[in-house]
Amino acid sequence: MSANLTVDTSLRVHVVREIPPEERKAQRRRGFLIGTPTVLWLSFWLFAPYLMLLLLSLWKVNPLSSYLPVVHDWNLQNYAKIFTETAYIKTLVRSVLVGLAATGIATVLGFPVAYVLAFKVKRYKMFLYMLVIVPLWVSYLVRAYAWKVILGDYGVVNTTLERVGLIDAPLHLLYTRFAIVVTLAHVFTPFMILTIYTTLERIPPSLLEASEDLGLARWSTFRRITLPLAVPGILAGAVFTLGLSAGDFVAPSLVGGPSDVMIAQLIYTEFGAVNNRPFAAAIGFMLLLFVMVLVFLSSYLEKREQLETN
Repeated sequence: MSANLTVDTSLRVHVVREIPPEERKAQRRRGFLIGTPTVLWLSFWLFAPYLMLLLLSLWKVNPLSSYLPVVHDWNLQNYAKIFTETAYIKTLVRSVLVGLAATGIATVLGFPVAYVLAFKVKRYKMFLYMLVIVPLWVSYLVRAYAWKVILGDYGVVNTTLERVGLIDAPLHLLYTRFAIVVTLAHVFTPFMILTIYTTLERIPPSLLEASEDLGLARWSTFRRITLPLAVPGILAGAVFTLGLSAGDFVAPSLVGGPSDVMIAQLIYTEFGAVNNRPFAAAIGFMLLLFVMVLVFLSSYLEKREQLETN
């Protein structure tokens, strides 16, 4: 009895070809040639307006000529004017304080909603998520005008308080700093919710389950694990809300009073009525620097928090 045995002795060898240095340089050169026009095009439209704003802020206005209102005389008088005259310093401080107040309210209101969406809601999560997004589809002007109706002398708030018997005369809520803060907090709270929710959703559930298995109470788990890991989202939302609130124009114009002028209104006045474009450009560039400082500070704090957490 004989048996035919066939043994396959072939070996499949995968050879990885090493790219020669000349070919590697050619690939880099092709990538550079392909990507450079796009980068230059985007960089031009991104940085050219900022550069023009900076150059304009270094010139001065010519009050004696209506044809050449700007004189190309390089100086720092516009920036010195911002920090030496009391009226402008008060406007800058007022804008930052209003932005901080709106950011604080948005954080207090947004964090519980984001926490519930991330950890407590399972079945109707998408529906509640849509409820957060829907206000963003409504025009900013419509929402601001809605607060004029709500906070007016005969609006919803005063009418309700009078019918309950808590007040005898309408409260002066509209055209105040309080109205500006409330409107800004209402406008930017959805953004705060979304940034915090995105961060909380990335927390592994196993991490929270492990803390419970180790005997940590819910408050201890929240304080030691959830809140530190949510700091990047809180910082991102705070930078977004503070930067946009401090430089907002619509809310102060619609619900603010004459004593609550903010930095965006000041820029509008200097560009339009006063026709002092260099000074308005200086104020705008200072607002840009303020936002950049917020972004860098947020990045630094976020990296420091991650190092401490690790």
